Amino acid sequence: MEYISDFEILLEQHFREQHHPEFYAARLNTTLYVLNGFTRRRFGKTVYELIQERLHLEALHLLIHSSLKVSEIAYTIGCCDHGHFTRSFKRREGVGPREYRLALSY
Repeated sequence: MEYISDFEILLEQHFREQHHPEFYAARLNTTLYVLNGFTRRRFGKTVYELIQERLHLEALHLLIHSSLKVSEIAYTIGCCDHGHFTRSFKRREGVGPREYRLALSY
């Protein structure tokens, strides 16, 4: 299970700028197929799903603990398209990032 701990370290170091699963497999000197097998067994998710989950957790953290604009949060987590970020966030949370932040203030 060395791949898993090494993957978790790599993900934490690079999730903002590296969104492609192939990057992590290459850094671990394995194939994406093999790495996905490990992550599916350990977490029940693919490498791509884990990257997206980590990005979402960072977005939630920034929405709660910063005063950054939504567009700045999107840029901070490496999402160049503000619209894509908003749609992805809404798909996971059921509301957009602005609405999510407003709901926290009540």
